[in-house]
Amino acid sequence: MNGLTQSEHRLLATLMLNLDDEHTALSVTEVSNLLQITPAGVTHLANSLEKAGYIERLSAPNDRRLVLVGLTDRGRKAAEALIADVQAQLSGLLNHLGEDDGQAFMRLIARAIDYFESQFEA
Repeated sequence: MNGLTQSEHRLLATLMLNLDDEHTALSVTEVSNLLQITPAGVTHLANSLEKAGYIERLSAPNDRRLVLVGLTDRGRKAAEALIADVQAQLSGLLNHLGEDDGQAFMRLIARAIDYFESQFEA
């Protein structure tokens, strides 16, 4: 989708899901923690996404040394399309599984997420 890598898609979706009208950008460290990759990895992804016009880098108003990453209009549209595509695929899978298996699948996914979140916090 749009010629972006899976990692670039993850960064766009992470920004989309964690930004709002009040918080229009995240620090590289915040993105690093959310994606569970190094700040250098975030910087590498940000370089290509900025070059393609999907994100913009900003300086924090109270600390000009702090680099923030925010979505451009193009990045927001790409993230919205990606999230909608994932939701449609998940909906299709749940329909295919049927009600009982779909509910069991969602319970297992929730348990897996709980497990991985506990590992990340440790």
